[in-house]
Amino acid sequence: MSRHAVTGDIIAPVPPMSTTALLLIDNQLGFRDVAAWGTGASNPDFEKNVAALIAAFRDACAEKPEDQRPLIIHVQYRPVWTDHPLHVSKVGPFGANGEQVRAIDFLEFAAPRVMRPEGPKFVYTLDETPRPAPAEPKKDAAPLPPPDEIIMTSHGHSIFINTPLESILKKRGIKTLLIAGMATDLAVSTAVRTAQNLALTGKWGGHGNMADAAASARWTDGVSVFVEAQEDAPEDERGEDGLAVEMARIILIGDATRAFGKAGVDAQTVHSVHVESLRDFAEVRSTAEVIGAFH
Repeated sequence: MSRHAVTGDIIAPVPPMSTTALLLIDNQLGFRDVAAWGTGASNPDFEKNVAALIAAFRDACAEKPEDQRPLIIHVQYRPVWTDHPLHVSKVGPFGANGEQVRAIDFLEFAAPRVMRPEGPKFVYTLDETPRPAPAEPKKDAAPLPPPDEIIMTSHGHSIFINTPLESILKKRGIKTLLIAGMATDLAVSTAVRTAQNLALTGKWGGHGNMADAAASARWTDGVSVFVEAQEDAPEDERGEDGLAVEMARIILIGDATRAFGKAGVDAQTVHSVHVESLRDFAEVRSTAEVIGAFH
């Protein structure tokens, strides 16, 4: 098992395998209505970087057997407030060329790709794309492979509340979670913090933290994060493998998120401060680092 520093200058490998997932949060057309969110948008390379991450994951899926592919989870925010900028009733010139489109729908470059009987299909809007009726299962038929991309909705800024996300992470055996999307200081920040808290308590990705340990002692094999138990640690403070900590590896891809200016603070400052504050909860890496390590 290779060992790498969690917070070192050089990123550890990110394995393109079934235990790795890319969580894409609220990549929706209504965020192009910048004035509805604040005074200016951060990170002009946001769209390019998210598109590059999706392409890297899809390329990995194309090269892997069905049961070894990484997962993409697309989250769509469906607010209940009728005056919210992403409400289902909101329509505006948010298309790539100023076309009138619904704010709630997925940005063109981040549209989920799902399998249909006729082949892969991009989904831009959930409620206008009816799901096919399930086929009658054949006797002794092999189980269907797990999907490479999953779409889920949330109704609040925490994508873990009243959603299947925690269950998906556990069921799919995810141990490495990469996070990108919008907005940096809202749903993205909440997701990073909640994912880390759940991982630390063993809710997904490992048995979590069984004993107090120094954060500086953490290391990763590229998949999970570990700390060895002290030699004289009691049995209830160490796992069978002698680890005091075994938890999921969480990576925030800082330049694949976007924030908006507010309260007289410019968008890039809002973005940078929130990304920096999340270093206590996740590795913070760039798109180029992640793609370079994704091998």
